[in-house]
Amino acid sequence: MRRTNSTAAPGSRPRLALLVITLFFCGYFLGLSTKHFLVPGLPEPEDEVVQGTAVGKGKAVVIVDEFKAPDPNHPFRKFRGDTIHALHTSSGGDYQNYQSRIMYASFKLVQGMPGGEKLTAYTRILHRTVPDYLMDEVPTFHVKPVKPQCDGWCDYPVANRPHAIKAWFDAAAKDPSMAQGAWFFMLEADYVWMRPMQIPGSAWDPDIPGVQYLFDYIQPWHPNAVPSIKKLYPGDIKDVPSSGPAPVLMRFEDFMKVVPTYVQASVTMEQDEDMKTRLGWVREMYAWDAAVAVHKGDVKLRTEHFPYSTTIVQPPFDVDLGQACMTHYTWGALYHEGIPSKGGKQVYRWEKRDIGRIDQTLKIQPIPMPIPFREGLFLEFDAPLTKPRHNLIVKQLEQMNRAIATLPDLTEYYRTVAEPRIQEAIKKRDEENKLGKAA
Repeated sequence: MRRTNSTAAPGSRPRLALLVITLFFCGYFLGLSTKHFLVPGLPEPEDEVVQGTAVGKGKAVVIVDEFKAPDPNHPFRKFRGDTIHALHTSSGGDYQNYQSRIMYASFKLVQGMPGGEKLTAYTRILHRTVPDYLMDEVPTFHVKPVKPQCDGWCDYPVANRPHAIKAWFDAAAKDPSMAQGAWFFMLEADYVWMRPMQIPGSAWDPDIPGVQYLFDYIQPWHPNAVPSIKKLYPGDIKDVPSSGPAPVLMRFEDFMKVVPTYVQASVTMEQDEDMKTRLGWVREMYAWDAAVAVHKGDVKLRTEHFPYSTTIVQPPFDVDLGQACMTHYTWGALYHEGIPSKGGKQVYRWEKRDIGRIDQTLKIQPIPMPIPFREGLFLEFDAPLTKPRHNLIVKQLEQMNRAIATLPDLTEYYRTVAEPRIQEAIKKRDEENKLGKAA
């Protein structure tokens, strides 16, 4: 008797599997295409989005670009809603010019990073009686100061800042070509760009707030500050933020609302000796905060602090960059062996206040890096140096050195071009002052 082999012939199983798969997909697509006839009441299929348009049975849909400029022909609405025009103020002294050169150089470095194309413009607002020697290097808008003596030393150079900011926005309102972004980012010279900013959303979406930074040392609710704040804003003290005019990211029209009130608040302060005494060196920051409170109903502004700040962090006391795009070196990096208040020896120092000569600004030298981290080191205010704090300091100084490496030596330019130009401007200024006094 012939034995029957129970196994299938070679090659029959693959053919059987192929047949099953074919029948399955035929049934699937047949059911998918007829389900609305077989099962009444099913919803219509949703649109399938492909490269910005919708295809299928649903109504065609075009994806909306939330950042698209609302009106390319409108002078103030021609930029994408995620673009930024950065500005900072300066008195034009050697101390601030050192900072301004590094600031602008770091801005250009970040422009070359992914997302840096959204940084569309940069302007230094110079409040000084005559132009300075950075006019050809840093894009500059020149404003005559309300306190001319602050070209040199004066008791409160910050008093010129509110009027200078207003002058720029007033000029841009008359000449819209000056406004080169949808968002406007007011900064200070001692910031270092580390990376592009995380945009809060489209400037053209009215529900998206601007952002500013919360400074711990600005305390409008403090009993010593309240009497002064109440002279500027009689409402609830809780409406007054703990911030300042920089860093602030807002729309052009929002600056146009807040800035005149900020200027008036600053003028009021300068005429009130009690307010000047109570609020001290940071009184102009309180003037900004009071102005923001005045406009709280028509200007949306979010106040951020580390680790949620998208604007700045402040080495050496913050521990990492977090979500910020810049660092602010308001404090120095001073390392001590032992507690400073108890005589601890300083073993490393980088402090912006050590920079003040013109030669240091014309030819900026690389910054010496900190000593390697080790346990037992202390910063100012007897604060312990931690590894995260040390790492953030290193990141900031490395970025500053990258920026410095791109800067030319301006010594010869100053001698042959800038200084003669400045001297001529000073001569013209003095002649005009004499004529003014004679009249």
